[in-house]
Amino acid sequence: MSDTILEVRDLSVALPPGADRPFAVDKVTLSVGKGEIVCVVGESGSGKSVLSAAVMGALASGLKLAGGSVKLLGEELATAGEPRLRQLRGTRMAMIFQEPMAALNPAIRVGEQVAEVFQLHAPDVPAGERMARVHELLASTRLPDPARIAGSYPHQLSGGQCQRVVIA
Repeated sequence: MSDTILEVRDLSVALPPGADRPFAVDKVTLSVGKGEIVCVVGESGSGKSVLSAAVMGALASGLKLAGGSVKLLGEELATAGEPRLRQLRGTRMAMIFQEPMAALNPAIRVGEQVAEVFQLHAPDVPAGERMARVHELLASTRLPDPARIAGSYPHQLSGGQCQRVVIA
C-alpha cells in the first residue's frame, strides 16, 4: 500500500468567460504523503483557495473542473458525485480556514459545533457518546482542559485554540 494520502495530477479549474485569464488553477500537480506537510504558496489571486476547493469538491458557482485528477487514499474525487463527497467531508477530509473565528458560530459553544460534525457525518455515534468523543478530539489537538474548552464560546478562546477546535 502506498503512503500517499493525496495525489493531484494536472488539475485545472476554468474561470468563467470574460475573466482576466482562462484558468484559476492550470495543470497543478502535487502529492502529500503520510506524515508530510505540503505548503502551497503564491500571491493573492494565484489560485491557492480554488485549488483547495477543487480538492474538496466544493468549487464556487461559475468555476468548473477543466481536467486532471484528485485522488484521496487512491480514490478518484474529481469524478465523484456529491453524495460520496459529502460522506468524505468531515470524515476523511476537511478544510481548515485561514481565519478560524470565521469558521465557528459565535453564538454556539465550540463543543456543540464539533458534536454537530458527528450528527452530520457519523450519525451512528449515539448522542450520549458524542460529547465524550468531542473531548477526546479536543485532547488530541493538545488543548488543555477539553471539557472547559468544549463549554466555551469562540470569543472566549485564543485564535490558536479556535484553530485547534476546527482541526478537531
